Amino acid sequence: MAHPRLEALTHDAIVHAAKSLAPGDIRKWSVVVEGREFPVKQLVREAANQLQGNDSSVTPADLTAHDAVRYLKRHGFADAVRYQE
Repeated sequence: MAHPRLEALTHDAIVHAAKSLAPGDIRKWSVVVEGREFPVKQLVREAANQLQGNDSSVTPADLTAHDAVRYLKRHGFADAVRYQE
């Protein structure tokens, strides 16, 4: 079962997180939001953890890169997701 914070994500929450986040090292999957490129897991996790609520924080173990890509596509970032070999 998915983490409640991940299920509560919105497009706006992802954009908001991208504005205040310093991009980490990209391994394979990235997403470009507002002209800045982020590792998918970092951005999705940060966006979920910025949401208000009583649920525990999302940890790296709570989602895979493929999960993060799926959340990003669900919220309108399909054209911004990139795979790097």
